[in-house]
Amino acid sequence: MDLEALIGSVHSQGGSEIHLKVDSPPLMRKNKNLQRLSMPAIMAADMESVVKKLLSAEDQAYIREKQYFENNFFGAPPCNFRLCLFKTQGQIQAIIRIIRSVAPSLQELGFPAQFGELINARSGLIIISGPARSGISTSLAALIEHINMNRACHILLMEDPIEFGYISKRAIISQRQLRKDVHTVEQGINFAKRMDVDVLVIGDLKKEVPLRTLLEYANGGHLVILTMQTLGAMNTLEKILISFPEAYREHICNMLSRDLLGICSQALLFSHVENRMMPIHDILMVNHTVRSIIQKGRISQIESNISSAGEGSRLFDGHLVRLMRDNKISKETSDGFLTMYRGVK
Repeated sequence: MDLEALIGSVHSQGGSEIHLKVDSPPLMRKNKNLQRLSMPAIMAADMESVVKKLLSAEDQAYIREKQYFENNFFGAPPCNFRLCLFKTQGQIQAIIRIIRSVAPSLQELGFPAQFGELINARSGLIIISGPARSGISTSLAALIEHINMNRACHILLMEDPIEFGYISKRAIISQRQLRKDVHTVEQGINFAKRMDVDVLVIGDLKKEVPLRTLLEYANGGHLVILTMQTLGAMNTLEKILISFPEAYREHICNMLSRDLLGICSQALLFSHVENRMMPIHDILMVNHTVRSIIQKGRISQIESNISSAGEGSRLFDGHLVRLMRDNKISKETSDGFLTMYRGVK
């Protein structure tokens, strides 16, 4: 198996992931769907070749001990990719995720201009949320690149693993990978206080983030950007509150009402017209009205008062109406998403 040619072929077809399993042909994920490629079945020798070619002796020892390995490969032709290896019934299985070499702009992703302006804040909390495979890593990269091009500052990213590579422009960007560069999330947040950080970014860490420590860090005069795996701005706020014991919630509501700047929750829907996945957004821009609602702990009232929220705020419903009007998605697609979304609210 020519792994480089396989990755190049999937990349050129617009695929996002490759699944390799012994005794099965490779699978490509495109537009969220897995499809079988017209190739011979993967042999055990093929997987052994992948391990020997891409992993150092130390990494090979790691997978023998832990039965698992994950790392990103930047600058390797034909494109950047993430390799995830794990054992299944004694055999190594692989998932390769294609990583875009250049982050898209916020405009390309359909963010309102007002959300991009939040990066000018010297302190506060910005949240980007969405379920798995909703494109929040790409949206986060777009926001970081927007800061990189427009603000002279120090950006510190904590990730697991590192998602995108950046070239410093107006900003200087430091990237720390959990367990490689820093042992715990809390240690990384506390150490950021000594690193002259202007913007702290918490990427997808695949574990619980110490939210109280993070809120206290933002309250101390820092700008924090956090990703969460929740669908909907209101659901995101509720998840934060529920993660605290009831006795602490009033205090957390006070902290959020003071420090929260905005939430963008994202999902991806397939556009038959453009033949691609298209992001849709549920956006909350925090103003005086929203702060008052959050301070009182009445999160459920935000949605009904969205028209009184900060400029740029919108619900999934409103974004979908606009996309249908522009003939970018079908009514069936819109209705299907809203039925699913209302079911999880």
